[in-house]
Amino acid sequence: MLIQKWMASTCQLLPRSLAVPVQSKTRTTFTMPGAGQLQYLDRPGGHKISYRKTEGLKSPGVIFLPGFMSNMNGGKALAVERYCQHHGHSYVRFDYQGCGESIGDPELAAGTGAFDVWKMDAQAVLDQLTSGPQILVGSSMGGAIMLLLAIENPTRVQALLGVSTAVTFDKPLTYTEDNVSTQAPTTNEYVTPKDFWDKKYQRCLMSDSIPVTQPVCLIHGMQDDTISYMTSVDLSKRLQSKHVDVILRKEGQHRMSKREDLALLVQCLGNLLSLSNSKL
Repeated sequence: MLIQKWMASTCQLLPRSLAVPVQSKTRTTFTMPGAGQLQYLDRPGGHKISYRKTEGLKSPGVIFLPGFMSNMNGGKALAVERYCQHHGHSYVRFDYQGCGESIGDPELAAGTGAFDVWKMDAQAVLDQLTSGPQILVGSSMGGAIMLLLAIENPTRVQALLGVSTAVTFDKPLTYTEDNVSTQAPTTNEYVTPKDFWDKKYQRCLMSDSIPVTQPVCLIHGMQDDTISYMTSVDLSKRLQSKHVDVILRKEGQHRMSKREDLALLVQCLGNLLSLSNSKL
């Protein structure tokens, strides 16, 4: 296990000036040239989750899992998209039910079992929108979903990249992107319900030994006032994987969306992709 502090590196992002602004009634989002068209995946009850898929010839593919009440148009999701497009890897970003451009109950997050629904949304994306090995990139709450998918899909999930990973939801969560869900509450903080997630998931992620055996990289900001960076340090000790890196950004905050944060994110993704390719 490696724990290190990271300062800005020479890793370069594709220039944001290449992004094309797309106006909607509620906000401006950015679509990179070559990004997949907005599509919808049917879910139970007549709900639909929105997604954009970029095709690529290289394996493994990459899936981005947003944070609590966030959406697929945030800075981290787009940075990963730019990287995958540039390097030829398939990529999927999506909105959970009740978030972003998905079609569903906007009050879902206030109800019992929202986490369970969103976890099943992520499983549906893995099953129906991708093939072959995948690397999961999880932000905040998306990190918890990422870990559970890795446990349940060991042959499909090749590696994990967590950003400000959350493994418990017993206090208010802030949105993990500036560009939050249009269906989210207007405040910057939202208290997760008492029955936000199934207790079996809680027991799994809080156990002394978590059966995740894939390579894992955990990035966390030391100025994170929502999820302590010690969460990632503690998590690294409990994962069964022998290949776990923890990288702490001294000035990093919860969103980890500054340019140097995004440079670190795609650098770590590139390392995991190289490692995965060496094992294929």
